[in-house]
Amino acid sequence: MLVFLFFSLMSRIDFIVHTTLYNYGLHFSYEWAYEYWIIYCTIFFTFSFLTGFMYWLGSNKNDQDRKISIALTTSMSLLFVGGTADIMVFVLWVGRLPPESVIWWWVPWYRIFGVWTTSMQLAFAALSFLIIALLWVRTIQLEPVRFVERTADQKSRALET
Repeated sequence: MLVFLFFSLMSRIDFIVHTTLYNYGLHFSYEWAYEYWIIYCTIFFTFSFLTGFMYWLGSNKNDQDRKISIALTTSMSLLFVGGTADIMVFVLWVGRLPPESVIWWWVPWYRIFGVWTTSMQLAFAALSFLIIALLWVRTIQLEPVRFVERTADQKSRALET
């Protein structure tokens, strides 16, 4: 819940800077935008690190706790890199995602690929979520459900008794 609240509040700050302040005469300039973006990114990565570190401080400090701490830090960093905050700006504060014709020029992927659209951002976010899910499956070492084997074992035990 804390992660959702953090992303929501940070996306609100981003909305205020990039929407509300323009109504009061702010003009976009890379001079202030680079500093804003660096601080914005630093806040996300610091929060990611602090969340993992705080978990570790409150834990038993065994190997599993260290893995969970690293997974927490990595998950939140991947949420940020995957553009969750940008998507939340549009979904929570604008009320809709931009149409496909809008180029997401402010994301770093635009400078790398020369184009970045809403569908590309959503696909990248989905990939980030998939990586996070796989990270957690590996971290907590979930075993696959063996429903068929368990059912067969129960039937054979019932027949034995």
